[in-house]
Amino acid sequence: MTSSRMYTFAIAGLSLLGISSAISASAADELQILKFKASSDPVVNPGKGWVVYGGSTKNHCKDALDVCSSAYTRFCWSQLESEEGKFNWEPIDRELRDWDSAGKQFGFGVMCESFHSGMKYSTPKWVFDLGAPSIAYDGEKVKGQIALKKWDNPIFLEKLSNFLAAMGKRYDGDPRISFIDIRSYGQWGEGHLGHLKGSEKLSPDGLRNHIQLHLDAFKKTRLMIPWGEPLYNPVYDWAIDKGVAIRRDGILGNSNGSELIRCKGKVPSLGEWYSSYEVHSRNTGQKYEWGDKLEDRILDDTVRGTFTYQNLGQYDMKDLFVKEKRPFIDKLTNMMGYHFLLSEASMPRHIKSGTGFEALFKWENKGLAFIFIPCGVAAALVDKDGKVVAKCPATGCHPEKWAPDGKQVSETSSLKFTAPSGSYRLAIGLFSDPTRPMPDIRLGIEGETVGNWHILGNIDVD
Repeated sequence: MTSSRMYTFAIAGLSLLGISSAISASAADELQILKFKASSDPVVNPGKGWVVYGGSTKNHCKDALDVCSSAYTRFCWSQLESEEGKFNWEPIDRELRDWDSAGKQFGFGVMCESFHSGMKYSTPKWVFDLGAPSIAYDGEKVKGQIALKKWDNPIFLEKLSNFLAAMGKRYDGDPRISFIDIRSYGQWGEGHLGHLKGSEKLSPDGLRNHIQLHLDAFKKTRLMIPWGEPLYNPVYDWAIDKGVAIRRDGILGNSNGSELIRCKGKVPSLGEWYSSYEVHSRNTGQKYEWGDKLEDRILDDTVRGTFTYQNLGQYDMKDLFVKEKRPFIDKLTNMMGYHFLLSEASMPRHIKSGTGFEALFKWENKGLAFIFIPCGVAAALVDKDGKVVAKCPATGCHPEKWAPDGKQVSETSSLKFTAPSGSYRLAIGLFSDPTRPMPDIRLGIEGETVGNWHILGNIDVD
């Protein structure tokens, strides 16, 4: 500073933005310090949150669509390759088109066996015709359902590998996909042999091989495997080191989410309920009914397992959960996964076009987990009509390092705008893909937004 005098004053008009601000200035320079309040409103962001199960967008109410970030379903391998080498991707493509049109991602798994299937074969019949050994059992809908006897059979593994390679070629890296399950072993692909008397348990090395086949086919899209039983814990830890997320199917029933603690700070986790909201919310004294204790149980399991994702009432086709528990759902929306706040930003009040300047940002992650999708920060100049006239990356900001511990993270970033002289509003935005025209990751703060750009304050360009 060229003078020992310092002036502190409020910027006129910033109260209209819901921003408190002060400026420290000298005759040569001015620095504005902008402070922001956390919002209690639910913030739905990609890569986290509630997952709606079953059916198309038309099967769910507006509230369910508003609070979910992704949809999800499971397919049987035989649906997608009923004849060797002839693939029917339409069941997956139809879901992707439908949910993408609603602005939601879609996750899915492909099972090699399902007790609930209406088909005799979940693994294609032609795999057994080629010599893969089988067992027969009575499913929920089909008597004499055919399932694999040996999950490490070379014929089965070769044909599964070919299928996965084709699926990976078509879908790996598709931004419409939130995650893909690894469901090639066991009942429902859950890594156990429920109902499958006579089927032989995989060794840990055998399960590792199944996972590796998926990793070979999918280099970009997040893979996720259901936790099955303690025998495979070392394999799940190995998979986590490879970037594979873990899910636990059976929350509120035979699990309290503790199997997912191993994911903390490393990969996403997902909690799938044992049954639907309609069942778990009852209070008739039956097993896994929680009645008025349901919210406490969901909250406890969510925190214990540091869930990144959770099903929205399981296969709750009536959307009863969201209709009856919306305030509770909104609360957990901001807890699951990451939840970013900007508490303070400091930068000059006046800048020169084409000349760089430094800005200081103070961030917080109030969620249960790190962010596990790509995320970059950018700044923009917005004119009085809400048009972005210039933007630049805030390369000094690293959202992937913002820990879910509620502590502030201070980061300094060099910014530079080239824009006509005039008065603008400075904005900040978070992107899962830098090529997107607008930010798609929102902050949990009060104040004005323009196309998901968070308005920080006024700035003049000379």
